[in-house]
Amino acid sequence: MAQLRAKPGKEQALHRALTALVAPTSREPGCVTYALHVDVDDPASFCFYEIWRSRADHAANLQTAHLQDFAARMDDLLDGELRVSLLRHIA
Repeated sequence: MAQLRAKPGKEQALHRALTALVAPTSREPGCVTYALHVDVDDPASFCFYEIWRSRADHAANLQTAHLQDFAARMDDLLDGELRVSLLRHIA
């Protein structure tokens, strides 16, 4: 799970940047689910719900050009830090 918050006035720019990640990431080896969500009450708050076949597949995805390009733009777009939680499905 990855949670991101747009800087004030950058909501649409972050929305576009995150949406652009969905198609190429969904085609990455090991990607099972890569779903972008926005908070229904807060259009500045976004969340990716991701399922990867393995941690290695997820780590490889972080090195792709499209993710590296986004990482280079994060300081301009994000209010605060990208928060990532690695979860294990248990039930």
